[in-house]
Amino acid sequence: SIQSSLELGDKELTKMIVKRPELLTHNMSTENIKQRFSFLQEVLDLPEGDVASLRKYTMRRPDILVWREDSMKESQQWVKQRFVLGDARVAQMCRNMPHLLYANTTTLSNKAESIQTALSLDDEELSNLVSKFPSILFYSIEENLRPKLRYIRTRFELDEEALKNLVLKATSLFAYSDATIEKKLQFYCNLVGEREAKRMVVKSSNLLKQSLKKRLNPRLEEIQKSSVKVRWNKTLIRRLARRTDDQWER
Repeated sequence: SIQSSLELGDKELTKMIVKRPELLTHNMSTENIKQRFSFLQEVLDLPEGDVASLRKYTMRRPDILVWREDSMKESQQWVKQRFVLGDARVAQMCRNMPHLLYANTTTLSNKAESIQTALSLDDEELSNLVSKFPSILFYSIEENLRPKLRYIRTRFELDEEALKNLVLKATSLFAYSDATIEKKLQFYCNLVGEREAKRMVVKSSNLLKQSLKKRLNPRLEEIQKSSVKVRWNKTLIRRLARRTDDQWER
């Protein structure tokens, strides 16, 4: 059974079935499950017998257990050819975004072309962007991408070339809401002023990855309570934002 093959607890199995009740209508014999696991290990480039990884990906996307294998191979081959990527890189993309394995290739092609046009990317730049952030292929151009690009360009006062460079360097920006970016930018603005904060974030975009709740605000409060007067600059802000908890404690 699926439960024993994936070593699922009762709660995990229930969660999977609730997410995809149609699994109950498919022939999930021991032989079929074994064959499907072998196929998934191949397309996702997983070590043989890696049940933990199979469990993780099937819990995230249960229908991967019943998608047609020929369609998955077709989608994976399209990704490989369209973005000129090796097998290992394509498998990594599919692990990060399993839906790539069953996406309509015509839709993906149109989306890739729209992204390339919107950002004036050459083929290599598009390949780098998509391979690092495959989720972008499932974003709406009109509802997500264009508004995001417009916000970033306007808020950080970037020309087209600078916008493209920032997006290629910090693809995760697309995963953040405008409100989240604004709150984190404002945190840095309060320390060094808006102009310098914008310059810092554009140059070191990973500053936006840091959690306000878990890292930035607690560390700032700790410094403020110590009564130590700090004249903030880019070096000190990078230490505040990027040091690990162990490094910060020391």
